[in-house]
Formats: sequence, C-alpha cells, structure tokens
Amino acid sequence: MHITFTDSAISKLKPLLSGLSGEGALLKLVFDSEGCGCAMNGVPTLWIIAEADDKDLEAKAEPFRVVYSPKHEVFFEDHMKIDYQAESKAYILKSNNQIYNANLNVIDKQTDDAHVT
Repeated sequence: MHITFTDSAISKLKPLLSGLSGEGALLKLVFDSEGCGCAMNGVPTLWIIAEADDKDLEAKAEPFRVVYSPKHEVFFEDHMKIDYQAESKAYILKSNNQIYNANLNVIDKQTDDAHVT
C-alpha cells in the first residue's frame, strides 16, 4: 500500500504527531466498524498510536509512518492520498477512483482522547 500526503495534510498533522516519543510519528489506517452493526460496514479512520501491533503491515508513506492491519487491506486500494481541506476543516482519504472518507477522523489512541481533527 502506498499513501501520499498533500502539503496541507502534512502541515496540519505535523503538530499532532510531533509530541510522540520513541521513533516518531506513527499513524494507523483502520476500517473502523465499531458501532456500525456489521464488520463489513465501517468508516476509514486514522489513529495516532505509540507502536504498531505485531501483525501490522507498514505502508509506503512519507513523511509519516503509516501501518494497517492485514485484515483491513481488502477495504483499500494500493495507492491512496490523504489531503486536508481548510474550508471544511476536514481530512480526506481518496484515490484516483474514489473518495473513501471526506471527513476522515484522526483519533489519538495513546490517550483515548476524543477526535483530534
């Protein structure tokens, strides 16, 4: 999986991730199905995490490290982009073929804080 970040997404995410200890910023792309009623119904979400799970795979991404669960890989394409739209104050996960989420939540799972975006 390849994930690129637009300049606007980088500038918005960098302050959120700069406080992480250890080897630096780590994001996890998940297909969050909690509260959706079915594992096939879900919403793409970015989690800020301290470390990856043993089974997580690492996407090719710059400038942030991005991991994902192998079981969620089926919900995404090989090449995606994360953008930030200042007008709507929202992150967007998209590919050349579709928009996965026009209001992508970024959740700090290190502290279980509410949505960061």
